[in-house]
Amino acid sequence: MGTLYLIRHGQASYGEADYDRLSVRGQDQARALGRWLANRKLDALYTGPLRRQVQTGDLASEAAAEAGVTLPAATRLAELAEYPAFEMLQHLVPRLVAEDPKFEALKTAPTPRLLDEAFHTILSKWASDEWYVDGVERVSAFVARVRDGLTRVLASSRSGGRIACVTSAGPIGVAVGLTFGIPDARMVRTSIVIRNASVTELRFRTQDFARDAAWKPEQISLVTFNGTGHLTDEQHTER
Repeated sequence: MGTLYLIRHGQASYGEADYDRLSVRGQDQARALGRWLANRKLDALYTGPLRRQVQTGDLASEAAAEAGVTLPAATRLAELAEYPAFEMLQHLVPRLVAEDPKFEALKTAPTPRLLDEAFHTILSKWASDEWYVDGVERVSAFVARVRDGLTRVLASSRSGGRIACVTSAGPIGVAVGLTFGIPDARMVRTSIVIRNASVTELRFRTQDFARDAAWKPEQISLVTFNGTGHLTDEQHTER
């Protein structure tokens, strides 16, 4: 059996103009992650293409090296990018305001609580394919993209291989959902609770993925979900 570690990136710079970079706490989380990975005997390391994902992989590798372990060189995988959250908000906030008067304040006096509620409402509509925008990735395409990328990763592993993928909450939710065969909308909802720099561990039968791209219960199992035991209490964050 092979092992796949799915890792959410460290905390990004939430609320800042340049969101796609690690915060100071996110950098600390990434280093803690690297010290944990130093003991995992990895055969391969992948990161998504987003800056926060790449930075997490780089800092983790640096921390592992300081602990005397060289992690495999990271391979960037476009399929591990997050769902198009900013594009959704850009196109769908006007529709949300038009359909629900309580979001009218987004135009003049947005509060963090109202912004969060707006995001989760839009995400739910997108995840159920109730709302979509031409040119913006739909939920079914997002799920297919992540599935195809992860299938290729698993199929390329040697028997008993140990792989780590630094990605975002959305793709981790998809992987867990594929393992249990749940609907697309539930996969996205699962992703909401995934913490920064957390580790979700799956076990898989390498030879099955080499010949069959379908995710079946007999091919892959969830071992742990959303683990943060490598982080201190001060390093725990959800966004």
